[in-house]
Amino acid sequence: MSLVAPQAKLSGNTQGALWMLASGVGFTVMVVCIKLLAERGFAETQMVFVRCALGMVLLTPLILRARDNVWATPRPWVMARRCLATGIGLLASFYAFAHLPLATAQSLSFTRSLFVVVLAMLLLREQVGLLRQGAVVIGFIGVLVMVRPAELEVSWAVIAMLGSAALVAYSVVTIKDLTRDHSTLTLVAWLNATTALVGLPLALFAWRTPDLADAALFLVVGFAGVAAQSCFTRGIAAGEASMMALMDYLRLPMAALAGFIVFHEVLDAWTLAGAVIVIGSTVFITVREQMLEKKRAAPPPD
Repeated sequence: MSLVAPQAKLSGNTQGALWMLASGVGFTVMVVCIKLLAERGFAETQMVFVRCALGMVLLTPLILRARDNVWATPRPWVMARRCLATGIGLLASFYAFAHLPLATAQSLSFTRSLFVVVLAMLLLREQVGLLRQGAVVIGFIGVLVMVRPAELEVSWAVIAMLGSAALVAYSVVTIKDLTRDHSTLTLVAWLNATTALVGLPLALFAWRTPDLADAALFLVVGFAGVAAQSCFTRGIAAGEASMMALMDYLRLPMAALAGFIVFHEVLDAWTLAGAVIVIGSTVFITVREQMLEKKRAAPPPD
């Protein structure tokens, strides 16, 4: 008889939450390197191209070992729309992270959660209860507390991040649909390949040859970006899109901490208060979802 106790299988939303946590770490590492490269004078178009080109290099061994044709897609126009939206959103977010404090840029990016909930209901027909809708609103209030829009100067970087948030929200919902008949590798490979090809002409206009230290930063951007995007895609596939939007709020304290440590961006009381609200709403909805799933899985009473 085995001495190892059987482990209960994690629910879809719990698996998704863990993937989203790993994704948050990867994205935080990536945006720190983006800001460092911007301080060294590199253009965002070059960063996006190199990030996606390096992503393809890292993905090539997986593509070659794949049993199925990674590039096959039964819905090419849906895939194209998703890649276009994500690619433009990626460029806009790189610009915002390069020109705004990390916590501010990350806070603005979370406005996509409201779009995700609405699109998940309209396009995926997900049933989103009042408590979950309320948690999204509360999380957004926490973002507003951190950003304090009345004191925030409206700039191109702010507009870029808000536009990126809307495009990423569409991508999140589309990923949920595409994962029904596409692998994670297919989704990530298509995104990196199309963005690199389309972004090459733009990158050449502002190209600057990196030295050894800069090349190392570019390498980290590429590796962390692919890892984060893969984890993000698997998280969306494992859990409900609206639920995963809540878990993605964990990027906020990660970005705030990284900004403080690396760039000496001060964490004031408003930032800390907003982070508490955001994390609190995320923890609440996660615990409640677990309780509901256990209740649904329990056998009916005799």
